[in-house]
Amino acid sequence: MIRTSKAHLAAAGESYGEHLRFAATVGLMALAAGAACLVHALVPALCQKTASRTIGLLSQLFERRDRIAEIEARSLEAIAFVVLGLMATMVSAILVASPAALPLKLAYSLLAFALPLTLLLTNRELDSPATA
Repeated sequence: MIRTSKAHLAAAGESYGEHLRFAATVGLMALAAGAACLVHALVPALCQKTASRTIGLLSQLFERRDRIAEIEARSLEAIAFVVLGLMATMVSAILVASPAALPLKLAYSLLAFALPLTLLLTNRELDSPATA
């Protein structure tokens, strides 16, 4: 597996760190586009352009890997939403498994999702169109 990984990194012309950054960015952006579609499906007024914008940025990234810093910066809000949502989900899962009282579990779970929800409702950058 190590030999195959080294060969892949050589073929991509990247160090391990560069490849990790690229793959993690692509994965988080893909999750962001999917999450935006699901949010939009539930509430059509939200994330009207987020998925198409993020997919457009992914396309640009695949065409020009050297623009990763710029594309990461332009997709920061969508990535932040996904990361905050994943963290809130993990906190809630831990709470469900805990022996705490149900009202406490519900209260803390709602608090965990308050931050990604606030980002979603207040950050218009999530719906701004992509620019070249």
